[in-house]
Parts: sequence; C-alpha cells; structure tokens
Amino acid sequence: MRSTEVTVNENDGSYNQHMHVLLCVENAYFRKKENYITQTEWVDLWQKALQVNYRPVANIKAIKPNKKGDKDIQAAIKETSKYSVKSSDFLTDDDEKNQEIVNDLEKGLYRKRMLSYGGLLKQKHKLLNLDDAEEGNLIQTSDEEKTTEEEQKAHSITAIWNFEKQNYFLKNL
Repeated sequence: MRSTEVTVNENDGSYNQHMHVLLCVENAYFRKKENYITQTEWVDLWQKALQVNYRPVANIKAIKPNKKGDKDIQAAIKETSKYSVKSSDFLTDDDEKNQEIVNDLEKGLYRKRMLSYGGLLKQKHKLLNLDDAEEGNLIQTSDEEKTTEEEQKAHSITAIWNFEKQNYFLKNL
C-alpha cells in the first residue's frame, strides 16, 4: 500500500512529496540477516532510484498497535492512508499565498493516484469489495439508509470549474 503525501516548507515555500508505504513481509524478516535491508541500504536504494546527490530519508520499522487500541495492522493502514495533503500544514493568514499554494497543488496533483494497493493488500482490498480511494463514492460512505438530522438540514451546492479564470463558479439550480 502506498500513499503519497505533499507538505509545504514554511521557510522557503518548496513542496516535499514523499510516500508512506506499508510493506507485507514474513514474520521472520526482521530476524533474518540474508534478506533484511538496513536503513542505510534503503537510503542508498532511494538515492540511486531518485538520481539525486543528497541522502533521502527512509524510516523503516515494524508495525505495532497504536495508543487508541487499534490492532497493529489496522493502525498501520490508518496511518498510511490518512491524508495526501493536510490543509492545516499549509494554510496561513495570507489569502494570496493560500491561493497560490492551492493552485500549485491542484496543478501538480491533477490526475495523480495518491493511494494505491499492491500484492496481498490489493487482493484483500478487492476481496472486501472496498471503494477505490480515487474513484469511489464519496457521498454515500455507509450502508445505512437512514438520514440524520444534519443530513436533513443540508442542501446541495454545485460549483463548476472555469479553466480560463482558474476558479470555481456556483451553478444556479
């Protein structure tokens, strides 16, 4: 399972794209020396793959239960897939700067798959008949047919993207 996250550097305004990856390995992986890849080796592999002259960060560790009492694998999946871009990490009091960042992120992340599954986790995802994170139903997220009081009060607003003006415009219903 791979989730791509983008953060914004407060100091220089640069963007940092990085991955959170959940790998399934045999129980003995961390005990066997012949197949174990060290932190240093992971960094070497990433540096070679990226073709960069700096040492990228790689933080590899076994999964463990979290403080909320989730089972280890549940906690790892939640942590790996929780968000691609967290607005509280980049929004400021400067509306112009916020708009620039949102525009950059929109252009940079357009048509990018931010969450994907492979191997065993892909099989489990399919077996459980889960919605695709990129194309799934974001409106009806549960099987419950009943409507809550908040849902009854809600109304729909439709906005249309105007590419020339690079902005959304509300559609009159």
